[in-house]
Amino acid sequence: MTDSLPLILREEPFFDAIEIELPEGVAVVTMEFPEVTLDRLPEIFDSHFHELAQAGPIGPGFAIYHGDVTDEFDLTIGFPVAGRTDVDGLDNGYFPTGHALVMSHLGGFDGLGSAWESLMERHFAKGGSAPRAIVEVYVTDPSVIEHDDLRTDLFVLL
Repeated sequence: MTDSLPLILREEPFFDAIEIELPEGVAVVTMEFPEVTLDRLPEIFDSHFHELAQAGPIGPGFAIYHGDVTDEFDLTIGFPVAGRTDVDGLDNGYFPTGHALVMSHLGGFDGLGSAWESLMERHFAKGGSAPRAIVEVYVTDPSVIEHDDLRTDLFVLL
């Protein structure tokens, strides 16, 4: 794990899918959105990540998906923070812990679908069952990094 920012588990991308243990005690602020469909993601991200940023993030943003992402699912978005916040509309909590299968996607968000397909194929080929959730950690900031140079770490929570 790096000493730089919470949720960036190492400087170099995870080019191959590997199992890791997620760190414990990473404080986060979040917002929850029930019964979401994929077509609503841009609007949710664009209009709510700035609200979350009021809590003073100390690491990259993330999204946690519960349920079938090809249908309706529950979405949680957030940032790691140094400690509890009292910003209205934000929930305090901790990033999920436990075992996860991780792989990095390099490139624009439009390629995330195929990256997820590849990771899930590997997960099920290893005998994996339905995950607790899937998580995207947006390692690089799309407001300052070129589209093709973005890095998103994908986690299947086991």
